[in-house]
Amino acid sequence: MATPPDLVKAVSAATGLPLATVTDLDRRLVTRQLRTKGGRGPNAAMVTPLDAARLLTAVLSSPQSNAAAESVLRHERTQPDTDRSNKGLFGKIGLDDLAGLVPDHGFVDGLAALITSAASGSLARLMTGTKGGKAPHLEVFAFTQATHGRIRISGLPNGTTASVEYVPALRKGRTGKSRDAKVENAGDLEQSRRITEQTILPVARLFAEKQRERQ
Repeated sequence: MATPPDLVKAVSAATGLPLATVTDLDRRLVTRQLRTKGGRGPNAAMVTPLDAARLLTAVLSSPQSNAAAESVLRHERTQPDTDRSNKGLFGKIGLDDLAGLVPDHGFVDGLAALITSAASGSLARLMTGTKGGKAPHLEVFAFTQATHGRIRISGLPNGTTASVEYVPALRKGRTGKSRDAKVENAGDLEQSRRITEQTILPVARLFAEKQRERQ
């Protein structure tokens, strides 16, 4: 498995964010017990795909480093918007591990499952078996003020696209639909941030390589 420095370096290299910035985000997640902790040497912490998903969520959704933990917690308390998400498509195209997510899973859990699948699951097998260099395109979006995320996989077999939109699980409006929760006193400026397979796959390979080393 990967260590925290391995993960921080991989995220920094893939996203282009300075190493110091990603290290600061990671430190703030540790402070709030949102990343696996351990000792030094043989007892050093080994991070999980969930840790990676939380760090990437912080990168995507935190307007400032001091908002990292709250941003991650907000996006953990989401669920798929069934009106704007594909239903049952993952299972139809053979991405069984992604199809197996519980119906009310959150954005962070979805991102962790995507990383796991790309490391050693059905998505990894699909990409390995792709011919002609036309591998699926992965996109992960999150917003810095609204609690709203998206995981999208395009270029799938038969030209299909699978997309899941995540919205707050609470704060129901009169229609019964979730409304995007805003960061309190954050102002009106909204940004969306995106990462693609250029970040997801290097992070996934980090876990795959560490798994092979242990075998």
